[in-house]
Amino acid sequence: MAVTFAPVADHILFGNVVTLDAQGTTAEAIALGGGKVLATGTREQVLRMRGSQTDVRDFAGSAIIPGFNDTHAHMDGVGIKTIRPSLAGAKSIRDILDRIAALAAQVPAGTWIVTMPVGEPPYYFDALAGLADKRMPTRQELDSVAPDHPVFLSSPNGFWGQPPCHSAMNTLGLKRNGIDRHSKPQANGIEIVRDAAGEPNGNFIEHNYVNMLERDLLPAVPRFSYEQRREGLRRAMHAYHAKGTTSIYEGHGNAPEILSACRDLHEHGELTMRMSLVVSPAWGSVAEAERVMRDWLPLVRGRGVGDAMFRVSGVFIAYGGDPCVTHIVQRNIPDVGWSGLIPQANTPEEFEQLCLLAACHDLRVHTVVSDKLHEIVPIMERIAAQYPIGARRWVLEHISVATSADLQRVKQLGVAVTLIPPHYLWKVGHRFLNLTPEQLDLLSPARALSEIGVPVAAGTDAVPYDPLFCMWAMTTRRERTTGRVMGAGGIVSNEAALRLLTTCGAWLTFEEQVKGPLASGCYADLAVLSGNPLTAGGDDLLALRCQATMVGGRWVYGES
Repeated sequence: MAVTFAPVADHILFGNVVTLDAQGTTAEAIALGGGKVLATGTREQVLRMRGSQTDVRDFAGSAIIPGFNDTHAHMDGVGIKTIRPSLAGAKSIRDILDRIAALAAQVPAGTWIVTMPVGEPPYYFDALAGLADKRMPTRQELDSVAPDHPVFLSSPNGFWGQPPCHSAMNTLGLKRNGIDRHSKPQANGIEIVRDAAGEPNGNFIEHNYVNMLERDLLPAVPRFSYEQRREGLRRAMHAYHAKGTTSIYEGHGNAPEILSACRDLHEHGELTMRMSLVVSPAWGSVAEAERVMRDWLPLVRGRGVGDAMFRVSGVFIAYGGDPCVTHIVQRNIPDVGWSGLIPQANTPEEFEQLCLLAACHDLRVHTVVSDKLHEIVPIMERIAAQYPIGARRWVLEHISVATSADLQRVKQLGVAVTLIPPHYLWKVGHRFLNLTPEQLDLLSPARALSEIGVPVAAGTDAVPYDPLFCMWAMTTRRERTTGRVMGAGGIVSNEAALRLLTTCGAWLTFEEQVKGPLASGCYADLAVLSGNPLTAGGDDLLALRCQATMVGGRWVYGES
């Protein structure tokens, strides 16, 4: 008679285990081994898997949940923001000048001093309002503390700040960039502030969401190096792990330098975050795109190339965009600034041509929808009539406003959706305050999409990068400036919100059989929270803290 032995666990954890399996099972303990979940159950049941080397931890009073899967993370951008010196806490021009003077004393004359923006991270909202002077320092004021160093107080990207965005430069910096009374930006939305005599006073104002000032007018300002990109990713992984995030999906596309840096970290054993990335292409025409898809992108066809930690699949294709921005950015590649992606500009006709070519070459398409779902859906329907884009799991991202009829059409397409609730409901919710109650219910429509069975997941968009804040946004739908509820009919339950931020994202990357719930055979990716996110109501969600994070059976935050 055969004897069956229980597997020996590498880790046994006690706590309130929220598995988020199909049945919504909860347990007292979880056993992990070989990088995967072995079993969940009572303490007594799980302790049968204890061996002499098993690490046993008791997280009494804490919740053990599946690791967060941030499906619109912008993780590289969060890390790169930590590279330049910060001006956080500066409350006046005098404070700023003191910071610049201290930096100038640390480096040789002639060396660039480039700082983070004025204002308080992570958003830099209303930066000037936070200064006693209510303005940026002029070039003469910056000259007074650093006459022999070119100085630039950089501007936030509008996607993580809020236009208008302000920056400042001293006289030597202006000279090195050739900025004088005759200078004019090529890109729209950039102002060179001038004094009464018509000379630049050192201040710039940017109204664009994509930061174009440096790439358009300031070629001498040092760009982020490849090593800084790698270091930014290292720092970002730790920051995201500290929020309980174990996987990210970047459907908005990644520039070649970002893809290379992530691959480099993986090859050197430094990658601790499961990363699913998408190519952000730099083609200049439909004809060039066809050659690139045919000759250079075969490895990212279908499910793409990579492994359980690092995978690249498909291409991002933009609907709309500013041709001038695209021209300037492509002129300056590999410099992709804060964003880590290459902006595109495609007319509706070009978008359809590009999507059709991608379908022909078995390339998954990922596109940001925003308020254009009603325009994009018919294009997708025409392509779906020729190619199985649903089975290939094409992705519509960043939906803001929608109609019930268009959501039903999305369901018929079979494509996936990622939503960014903090962006539309909280950060820029004031733009939608004039919508009717029925329209507001379908703003960032997580509930409606879930109820009709569309594969949908949620991401943070790094505004902020805390998944619990994203969960709060979905369960309260409160706008930032007024506190108004942005469509009570769109509120989702805690469990639905948590699933959208954990288990649902696996469908985007064909991993639903091995990633997501804390179920036997799935990856041992989990987060330990200070309380139960299923029972924490409203603002209590924001009080929860991540105590530890594990990826593939390895502690990456909070435990060793």
